[in-house]
Order: sequence, then structure tokens, then C-alpha cells
Amino acid sequence: MSKVIDWVKKNWLLVLLVSIIAFLITSSPSGGVITSRSNTETYDMGLGNAEGAAMLSKGSIARDGFVPEAAPVAQEERLVVQDTDVSLLVEDVAASIKTIENSAVSLGGYMVNKYLNQPEGAATGYITIRVPVEKRETALDTIRKAGVKVVSENVNGTDVTDQFVDLQERIDQLEKTKARMQAIMDQASKISDLVDIQNQLNNIQRQIDNAKGQQNYLEQTAKLTRITVNLSTDELALPYTPDEAWRPEAVFKNAVRAMIQVLRFLASGVIWGVVFLPVIAIVMVVVWIAKFVKNRLGRK
Repeated sequence: MSKVIDWVKKNWLLVLLVSIIAFLITSSPSGGVITSRSNTETYDMGLGNAEGAAMLSKGSIARDGFVPEAAPVAQEERLVVQDTDVSLLVEDVAASIKTIENSAVSLGGYMVNKYLNQPEGAATGYITIRVPVEKRETALDTIRKAGVKVVSENVNGTDVTDQFVDLQERIDQLEKTKARMQAIMDQASKISDLVDIQNQLNNIQRQIDNAKGQQNYLEQTAKLTRITVNLSTDELALPYTPDEAWRPEAVFKNAVRAMIQVLRFLASGVIWGVVFLPVIAIVMVVVWIAKFVKNRLGRK
């Protein structure tokens, strides 16, 4: 300990310089880490800032490449296909399946498929129903009451609005092409031309019917939500949804972000060192000169 104290006394100027540099680094606003805000702007959109809200709604705020994006389709016009998966612990699988099926019919829906297996151990089965989307919660309440315990319940929604709009645009284009072909057909005089045009018209009509069929399917699927119920008298035999699903891609992204933060910190330290290098060099030279002069005076 005494050696350390003696060394500090002899090199007090160097210790003072290092202390000042450390203080400047640790007291900097960014903590030695450079953060970029060139592409990020914070807008005060509180309840009291009506003007800012109006500007944002009009899409007039455009700074550093940030442009507010409006929803392409109004909320009430979205087509969302909802699928619900339920795992249910029950006392009687067959009776519960029958109850769920009767409930679907009474709500204006229907049974899609069902399965029942009664081995010597625990009985298992499943049933898939479709009910009007506005009756979904009513159907789920009936399903929950039909069992002893809801082991898991998972809802998945798929927005098919863009797909529906694309189909409509395709239909419009095909209709225009069909009208042009019919106009050409009215002017044709050769039988071979008439046959060729008619074949093309038939092909276009098939494409129109196919696109309209897909549109109808999307509409009906969005109106009738699908509910799949897995039932068993043994809870361990039921599928379940983990509380915290392990997602490797999320872990990888977090690891990359952490690595970037570490690299930024190291790069910032190097930059600080380069900036203060001349000062450190000057101080070291002064300390060396002081030691040299002291030694020469001591020898005399």
C-alpha cells in the first residue's frame, strides 16, 4: 500500500489528468455513447396540442424522411379472417361436442368437421365450427361453459382486404378487356376470326368468374369465423399455447442489437482517446521533463 501511495505522490500530475479525463467521459450527456437522432423526431401529440394533431392527420409533417401514413381502407371496411383455437378439459367428450355443435347451429352457423376417440384411457376429440363473426363471443361463452377448464385459447386474425382489392382491380381490367373483345367481334366478318375471338372471350369470362369466386370466398370467410375446439378428459393430452413462446429470430435480433451497442461504446471510447491523445502526450512530456529536471538537480 505504501508503494502505491509513493507512486501516486511521484506521478500526481498524471493521476490528476487521468481523473479529469474519466470525469469528462462519465459526465457526458451520452455517457460516452454516440446516439443518432437524425432519422428520429418526437412530435408532441398530447391532448393539448390540437394543432400538431391536425398537421399529422393532414400528412403535412415531413421531416428527415418521416411522412405519416394514412390507413388505405377505413377500419369498418377491413376484411379480417378470424380463427380461434381452444383447448378444453371436459368430463364427457361426446356430450361436449354435441353441445358445441347445437350451439353453432342455433347461432346461425354450422359444423365443419368433428372427431371423437375413446380409448381405454382418456377420451379425446375435436370439433370445428363456423358462426357469424358477431356471434363469436356468444359461441365462446357456450364452449367455455361446456368444459371443466379452458387450458388455452388462441385467436389469429388475417387481414385479407388487400387481397380482396387486388381481385377487384383484376376483375375491372378483365371486364374492360372483355368489352374491347366484344367490340372487335361485332366488326369481324370471317368465321375463323369469330371463333378465335369467342375462345378468348370464354377464357376471359372464366378468369372473371374465378376472381369473383375468390372474392366471395373471402367475404364469406370473414363473415363466418372459425372456431376449433380440442377436447379431452386428460389435460396433458390437450395442445396448448406456451405463455412465452421461444422465438429464435427475436433472440438473434436482440443479440445483434446488443453487439451493435457494445461496438458503439468501444468506438466512442476510441474516439475519446484520439481526441484527448495530444493532451495526454503533452502531460506525459511535461511529467518526463519534470522527472528529468528533478533527477539532474538531485545529482548536483
